[in-house]
Amino acid sequence: MKPSPWTHLRFALHRHGWPALLGLLLMALAWPLAHWGADGARAQAEAARMAQAAQREQLARQPDPGADQASRLAEFQRQLPDAAAALEAVQVIHRSAAEHGVALATGEYRLLREGGTRLQRYQITLPADGAYPALRAWMADVLNTLPTIALDELSLSRDAVGATQVEARVRWSFYLRAP
Repeated sequence: MKPSPWTHLRFALHRHGWPALLGLLLMALAWPLAHWGADGARAQAEAARMAQAAQREQLARQPDPGADQASRLAEFQRQLPDAAAALEAVQVIHRSAAEHGVALATGEYRLLREGGTRLQRYQITLPADGAYPALRAWMADVLNTLPTIALDELSLSRDAVGATQVEARVRWSFYLRAP
């Protein structure tokens, strides 16, 4: 006669004692938790795989970036302001500085032709004095107001470590469409 599985289990429990019973109980409790967590991980992996496949498909449908480069360049140049807008840009810079409490001294203004392109660059170099937060707010305001301006150079200095006033030298480049 073959012993039943229960007999074998009772023998093992009697032989190994309460640690075996505790181990079996923990294994019985851990099994559903492990499978429940694995289902969530499988679902996340499937979602990530589907998102990656959708991204690959979208990239495959995009046109070649070099194919219409000339038309994009022409569109960019068409959106640039003409040379008359340079005076307006200078007014915006000075008005914004006054609003933020930044004192501007007499600066350098140069109109440069960019070689090999249909662009002009109006380079504006200004010495400025003010508190550091005011200088940052002024520069951010100018960059947000004028989309074709770039901050080329910024140098800061103070008279003393604890001084709140900062002396700055700011160089802007305002890009224009050449006539």
